[in-house]
Amino acid sequence: MADYFEKSRDNLRSKLEGVVIDPVVNVLVRIKCTPNFVTILGFFTVCISTFFATQGNFRISGILVMASGLMDVYDGALARKLQQDSDKGAFLDSTLDRLGEAVILIGIIYYYSLKGDEIIVVMTSISIVFSLMISYLRARIEGLGYSSKSGIFTRPERILIVGLGLIFFSPPLMITVLTAAVSVGLIHRFFLFWKLLRK
Repeated sequence: MADYFEKSRDNLRSKLEGVVIDPVVNVLVRIKCTPNFVTILGFFTVCISTFFATQGNFRISGILVMASGLMDVYDGALARKLQQDSDKGAFLDSTLDRLGEAVILIGIIYYYSLKGDEIIVVMTSISIVFSLMISYLRARIEGLGYSSKSGIFTRPERILIVGLGLIFFSPPLMITVLTAAVSVGLIHRFFLFWKLLRK
């Protein structure tokens, strides 16, 4: 089951490469964009998305979240295309990914705190912590010498929930789904990785 989710993400990515990813990457190569520039642009985009969220313009915010998520796909593909994979690039990408994921949710917390909606504020706060913990578990298991991307509701799935939820549904519904998803995802990944440990 653990490998199923990992393989499903890899299969989907490979199917999208020829249709969605490669054409855009080829354009980025022609205009001489660097992978780090795309990474930073993606983070800048999610910051703009956060501003719209604080103003209650959730549909625009969701569109920008999805755009930022696509840039996160393009920066890695561009690095591989240009053979510019680097430790610094990977470090920058991981750092801004975590920040971007938290920033948009902080924008939602700000909006609903002004409205006095304590339930949404608490649920969104839980979502931030659990989302970061899901990513942390992978970093920790790799620090112990293991390698695994297994688990459900990793960053791509969470970006889809937030982006599509803001575009097509209400923020409270999106946050409810996200909180449930990251709760399940955290427990799922914890026990998957626990089984990997030898002692």
